[in-house]
Amino acid sequence: MSRLDIKMKKLALAILLSTLSSPVWATTYFLATAAGGGSDSNNGTSPSTPWLTPNHAVNCGDVILAAASTAYDWNNFAHNWGTVTCAGGNNVAWLTCMTFDACKISVSTASSSDDGMLIQASYWGVQGWEITTTASSGACFAIYPWNLTAVHHVIFADDICNGAGQSGFGIDPRPPYAEDYIVFIGNIAYNTVQGGGVCASGFNMGSQNPLDTLPGTHIYFAGNFAWNNVEPSICNGGAPTDGQGFMIDTLIGNTAQIVYDNNISVFNGGRGVEVYNSANAPIYFRHNTTYGNNTDQNQANHGVCGEIETTTASKTESFLNLAQQVAPVGCAGQTNYAFLVTFGDATDHGHQNWGYSAAGNNSGITNNGGGFAFGQNNTFGANPSFSNPVDPPAPSCASASSVPNCMATVIANFTPTVAAAKAYGYQIPLTKNIYDPLFPQWLCNVNLPAGLITMGCLAQSSLPASPTITGVKVH
Repeated sequence: MSRLDIKMKKLALAILLSTLSSPVWATTYFLATAAGGGSDSNNGTSPSTPWLTPNHAVNCGDVILAAASTAYDWNNFAHNWGTVTCAGGNNVAWLTCMTFDACKISVSTASSSDDGMLIQASYWGVQGWEITTTASSGACFAIYPWNLTAVHHVIFADDICNGAGQSGFGIDPRPPYAEDYIVFIGNIAYNTVQGGGVCASGFNMGSQNPLDTLPGTHIYFAGNFAWNNVEPSICNGGAPTDGQGFMIDTLIGNTAQIVYDNNISVFNGGRGVEVYNSANAPIYFRHNTTYGNNTDQNQANHGVCGEIETTTASKTESFLNLAQQVAPVGCAGQTNYAFLVTFGDATDHGHQNWGYSAAGNNSGITNNGGGFAFGQNNTFGANPSFSNPVDPPAPSCASASSVPNCMATVIANFTPTVAAAKAYGYQIPLTKNIYDPLFPQWLCNVNLPAGLITMGCLAQSSLPASPTITGVKVH
């Protein structure tokens, strides 16, 4: 064995032990660019015989370690994902950068719809990668079915989109084929939706179809960061409509539970967090921090706009969020609220949130024919006094160890200095397990990178008394 092999093997072992804690039966493979010796005719079992693509049969728990390089080719990560055998149906095989933020893909075909990384196979996870794409309709990280096959149990963790023509992270609808059990944790979406070929958002979820009707959380966005996602003046042939930090768009037939938890969304062109046109899916917005969104004055006439907004939706619940509106008008000059519900009904709930607008637009209810009312335990009208709420620069994470580590200044800047507000909005992930009925329980079987989210794997029966979830009732 060469000295390079020995060195890389030792590094791989250290990574596995410290961050992945892979099961003893897992296999480690290696991947590199073509210039770095990557070839799918290699066996992939050592750093000197790496694969070129992840298009190989592996098992859940296996790890493909990618060598650090800024020259990965997007063509090797589109339609090039192998079959993952997953006996328990509750895990993934990982494609992991050997060093956080040292594996990079750049797509420079401006007139195309090429995605930086497109997953169309089940039981895959990607962590530690950074993608930049100028493709007019291309996303950085995308998921959608191919060849009439459902895609499920997919995780993007600790990844960075540093500019895109379309979404930073997207679930693209391909009905009637299922896209389910999808997880985005600890990622960055910055300066996306620049191409104008389509209208989209930093983290964008289209009309996804569930794989099954089992209870519990199916789609999970947690611990992510979105800023400066602003559409151009013309989008999809007309005025822009999106540019949200986090968006759920049109889920008419979907009944699967969706959770947006503990994200930070600031200075985006559209809303900070929004659900639009959802009738049957239980949706939870919890512990999200939003500030200074709705900056795009080219937006189509939205009527009204909010930092956290529910539009034409049922069964949507917002709690423990922290939203501060900065400009009293947004969305092409419309009234801008901290919290807004329009065309809501009695199945929607907004309680124990903190909302502030210097102009007094703390909360709004419009076109309310369905009996929606904000709960009485919200704190509206008190300034949380964020530490230093400035527009963050482009992400530069090369010297960081993870996305939360890279975002330490942003997290500090958007932490309230008012003591009573500190329990609202984004919370530093805990290092211990808690009981959390909204946490996707299949993730308890996955070797997730440490520090991205608080793991909610404690059973209710293990607690001494009837627990509540962070002091509030989930309807």
